[in-house]
Amino acid sequence: MGKEGLEKYILQFKKGNFDLFDEFYEQVKRPCFYNIYSLIKNRDLSEDLLQETFVRFLKTVNTIEENENILGYLILISRNITLDYIKKHSRVREFYEHEEVSSHDDNEIDKTILLDKVSKILKKDQLEIFTLHVLSDLTFEEIAKIMKRPLGTILWSYNNSIKKLRNEIKL
Repeated sequence: MGKEGLEKYILQFKKGNFDLFDEFYEQVKRPCFYNIYSLIKNRDLSEDLLQETFVRFLKTVNTIEENENILGYLILISRNITLDYIKKHSRVREFYEHEEVSSHDDNEIDKTILLDKVSKILKKDQLEIFTLHVLSDLTFEEIAKIMKRPLGTILWSYNNSIKKLRNEIKL
């Protein structure tokens, strides 16, 4: 999914033509979902927040600039919505430690299982960086922009995450 490929959808959306929205959604939903899931570890809630992400995206589609990274923009929206949810519900624990995965796509199940295992090893920020880079294929520069942190901090955190994971695998 190239940057240019997503821009064609945005141009159509800005014109009020949403005929290709389903196609656009299928191309970008996974990275957004895994970003949300890495923060709350609840599949059903992640799907709800994903829908909210796209509602907010459609409300702001006319504000997207021409050279904007569309996937980065969507992930930023999903991250903000998720963090807002966590803040709002921090006193009421609605997050589930163990959750049954009900997907028919083996690749999706594998990624969810991987994410569950990795989430037990890494700290929250490290998990988010790992997820954005490994599962969502974002560059470190894009992650730094989304998380509003220096590139060096993102690289340092990612490298520490990899070291932690290697140490756990050796055991």
